[in-house]
Amino acid sequence: MSKRTLASAVTAFTACAMAFGPGMSHASAAGDPGPSTQKQSTAFMRSSAAKSSDSKAAYDRIVKKLPADWQQRRDNARKRLGIESSPVENMLKAKLAKASAGTTAQAIDPTQYQCSATKLDGYVDSILEPVDTFNLLFLQLVGGLDIPTYDALLLGKPNNPAYALPAAYAPSLMTTFGYAQRFWDVRLNDVQLMAMHGTVFQDVNRVTKVIEFMYGVGPADAVGIAKDIISMVDSDPALKGGDHPIFTLNAFAFTGKGDPDPVIRKIPDKMIFGDGILAALKAIGLNKVGPRAVLGHEMAHHVQYEDNLFDSPLTGAEATRRTELMADGFGTYFLTHKKGVALNPTQVLQAEESFYAVGDCSFDSDGHHGTPNQRRAAASWGAATVAFSNNPNKVMPSLTLAKKFDKALPVITAPDAPTSVNAYRSLVVK
Repeated sequence: MSKRTLASAVTAFTACAMAFGPGMSHASAAGDPGPSTQKQSTAFMRSSAAKSSDSKAAYDRIVKKLPADWQQRRDNARKRLGIESSPVENMLKAKLAKASAGTTAQAIDPTQYQCSATKLDGYVDSILEPVDTFNLLFLQLVGGLDIPTYDALLLGKPNNPAYALPAAYAPSLMTTFGYAQRFWDVRLNDVQLMAMHGTVFQDVNRVTKVIEFMYGVGPADAVGIAKDIISMVDSDPALKGGDHPIFTLNAFAFTGKGDPDPVIRKIPDKMIFGDGILAALKAIGLNKVGPRAVLGHEMAHHVQYEDNLFDSPLTGAEATRRTELMADGFGTYFLTHKKGVALNPTQVLQAEESFYAVGDCSFDSDGHHGTPNQRRAAASWGAATVAFSNNPNKVMPSLTLAKKFDKALPVITAPDAPTSVNAYRSLVVK
């Protein structure tokens, strides 16, 4: 299994399942919950959007230019890059699943765990409310929500202004990024840091290149599809021409090393921040520490790539949860260590809250990243590993830290797992 990890920020979020995720094998990618592509198409075509002449015409024009297996190609493009669903997309999928009566078997028994909405869930609800629901379904169905992500992965370069980090965050993120590259005992100096922006929808050439990759269509058809998608975005004032958090509410780590696909293999290792995830952290009061916590988590995924830590006896949701919670623990270890960011106790609490906020309740998804309590528990374990170390000035080898984490995992994932730093003292000093 190649290791690209798309991390829903704070790696890979999910609104009902916000996930800091790596971009796996690409971006630490988790499974793709939700209904089948056929059910998605049926649900959309029965919706009021399909009854509107403009929406129906745009949809028909796009489908006419696509090959018969376009839905499979759309899904395969995600798999090639290992892309994980964003919070917004998971909410849309839930609506589609309800509309089409789609159900999936639950991977984890939800009755055994505390799992409730977080501030992040409320934020996502608030930004979706003004947007026309059927425009969202249209975009989700034709892959429009993936365009900024694909654009940054395939075309993004750190020295290109189109992928520059927002000015308000660049100094802090770049400084923390440099600390993280030097902190760990694996090679991280080849990782590129950049941003993804919804303003890609203002550039038909970039959208066209993404469509060519996604569907394997020729340039002429790709241009037509790109223009129709851009028109759909422009038709809804609430989407702000693409400059809306819905399109970039994610952050992820990516590596294509060792991938059998030469296109994927040549993509440099990346860490990508979306404008949407930064806006979300600010909106829920985690602007000072949250972005650095996300970065620590995403760099932990790159450590996992280098150490082959994605492999374990676990499968499905259990395997993804282990990987994500380990990244939470590693990220907090880096944030609290004297040779890392050296957060003070108050800031550590904010970091833990950042991980809590991106916990998810997607028990029926292979992409389940851990409940809010589990993510806070993993962060507390990371902080405890620093606080109760016999040698607080020494950075523990990453493989040693991983072994300690795996021993603590059953405690962290227990239904009644403690979430305070002190609660993990006995595990750390063993």
